[in-house]
Amino acid sequence: MSEEQEFFEKVEQELTKVNDFYRQKQTLFQTRLDNIKRQQEIYDTMLGEELEASALMRTSSIDQGRAMFSRVAAGSSGNKQREFEPSTQLRAARNRLKSAMLEAYRGMELLKNYRVLCYTAFVKALKKYQKTAGWCRGTDHMLGRVDGCYIATSERLNAMSAELEGMFVSRYAGGSRSKGMEKLRVSAGGGGGGSPSCVFRCGLMLGASAPLIARAVYEANLLANEDRVPYHRQLLQLYGGIYLILLFAVLFSLNIMAWARAHVNYRFIFEVDPRDYLDSWQFLEISSVFVLVTSCVFWANFGLHIDRSSYICIYVLLGTLLGALLLPIDVFYWTSRRWLMRSLWRLLLSGFYRVEFRDFFLGDEMCSLTYTFSMVLVFGCASANHWSDLDDVCDTTQWWSNAAFLMLPNLLRLLQCIRRFLDSGDAFPHLANGAKYASTIITIWLASANRIAGGTAWRSLWVASAIVNSCFTSLWDLLMDWGLFESHSKHRFLRSELKFERAWVYYVAIVVDVLLRFFWITQISPSFFSFGHKFHQATMAYIAAVLEVVRRFLWNFFRVENEHISNCGQFRATTDIPLPFNLPKPQDEARVAAAFRNEFEHDYEAVSVASPRIPNSAPPSPPLAP
Repeated sequence: MSEEQEFFEKVEQELTKVNDFYRQKQTLFQTRLDNIKRQQEIYDTMLGEELEASALMRTSSIDQGRAMFSRVAAGSSGNKQREFEPSTQLRAARNRLKSAMLEAYRGMELLKNYRVLCYTAFVKALKKYQKTAGWCRGTDHMLGRVDGCYIATSERLNAMSAELEGMFVSRYAGGSRSKGMEKLRVSAGGGGGGSPSCVFRCGLMLGASAPLIARAVYEANLLANEDRVPYHRQLLQLYGGIYLILLFAVLFSLNIMAWARAHVNYRFIFEVDPRDYLDSWQFLEISSVFVLVTSCVFWANFGLHIDRSSYICIYVLLGTLLGALLLPIDVFYWTSRRWLMRSLWRLLLSGFYRVEFRDFFLGDEMCSLTYTFSMVLVFGCASANHWSDLDDVCDTTQWWSNAAFLMLPNLLRLLQCIRRFLDSGDAFPHLANGAKYASTIITIWLASANRIAGGTAWRSLWVASAIVNSCFTSLWDLLMDWGLFESHSKHRFLRSELKFERAWVYYVAIVVDVLLRFFWITQISPSFFSFGHKFHQATMAYIAAVLEVVRRFLWNFFRVENEHISNCGQFRATTDIPLPFNLPKPQDEARVAAAFRNEFEHDYEAVSVASPRIPNSAPPSPPLAP
């Protein structure tokens, strides 16, 4: 076979593959559009039934009074629509339908981009070949094949998009095409740098925070010597727990920045709204604001020499931070804050919700903030004892309840693993992953027993368990979470596809991750690992907590990258939003419609026996999906 023939046969194979894939996805979106259309018709029918039932109930509630009847009869249909409030179920159905339309439109736009990209690639490749080989006849024939292929000639996808646009504009944008298209279109996103003003603000706030933190720590050391604030140790621990979360937030903004530049589709992975989300610089700016506010309060707490009443500052800070995060008002990035609150709620009720990527990812992040969880106990004890005699009363490291707080994030992750096994039926990897968190829980419990009860036996059990746990978690990080050590990979000890350009960062991350997984060894002989310097036990614990946050920061890069590569391998780029109504089989529609209509009749017949019934001419309406 000649090289020319081999080249053109390869082009023909790829063209066939692209056409088949495009047809398959186009058919998928046609099916989704048909389902959405049918569901929208059902919603319109049910809304009309509720509107009519509401009007009948209002009429009969005045005992057929003429004044009320005349007012309703004289009112326009628009006024009735404005006064009518749909049921909670219908409002939820409307939100689902709207989300399904937005996601379907986004998928169609992605498929359009795929079509344009593939067509352009074929044309450029053939013209480049023609220019290099100088063979025009075969290339012209192949160009004609490309121009006449399905992806170049089909207008079906454009018609589907136009139909969906019209449906969305008429029902969810008040008939305004400009408003409707503004909601439908998705910004390209990307890894471009932030605006100069945003970069300046972030640098200014973080730079101003550094001397405030340094001065506050210096003043705290003076207070330790002068004994003017007897609870300064507990205050430092509380501020340290807050700063861990803020450090996590600042580092996570760098994660987002790296994913965007490497074209990792983190928005799809975390299931955030691609039309309304925080980019890396916005996330960093919010984190910088919180860091600056915390640093100002931290400095005021120790630098203004308020002495005995300075603990009030910690209450002011916690109230400010929690208020800014939880305030249910559509200001200050409300949609992003709502996403976070919903995710935290799903994490707190692990086992009751189907587990998505954002759920177990957030659970893993919480596992690296166990120090902050333990500070909840310190804060509660200090408040209960009115911030007096805390060194004697609030040594929480000797409490078994402290171990419970430390185990809580891993317990939630264990419940998530069990739920994933029950949903999928796959023992591996879900039960194996659950065993990893179970081993961490056992290690934490043995470490607490060694600290509280002491003795050689507890110490030996803790060390043995910690070794097994560190080996288990390190291997899981590298093999399962990061997908490294792939067989026959072109990158030694890594995997074939890498989204980050420099391979050496993977090798550095492997070494750092394993070393930090074994950092607990420093607790066996603190004086040896501190090179003769004496560090307080609380200081060593905080250093370990900071290093764990850094380790999780590195872990985030490659965990999300590996998920992105898995999505690409399985051609996952859109989410199939569950539609609100269960569509019954045609033979069951009459029975379902009768049951649904009887429910409405019962509602308004209870108001007045004399009220007329809803006409039976409406199409059957299926029940809402759970």
